[in-house]
Amino acid sequence: MRKRACLTLILLTGLLSGCTTAYTMTTRTGKTIDTQGKPVADATTGMTTYADTFGYQRVIATSEIVQTTKGNTTLGW
Repeated sequence: MRKRACLTLILLTGLLSGCTTAYTMTTRTGKTIDTQGKPVADATTGMTTYADTFGYQRVIATSEIVQTTKGNTTLGW
């Protein structure tokens, strides 16, 4: 019984860790950028860091972003 509970807990943790909320950023030129997780703006450098749809860390100037909208929760696997 205890093994089953531990296994269930491990599987649920693994499943939920793959969930992330998608965001869409719109730039001044009209380009849309889909992100994994919320983009983080750094006021010191004037840059915004985000993870693209493949999970790679990207950086864009905060002044180039016109709008950021929250999307649906998606599974990352």
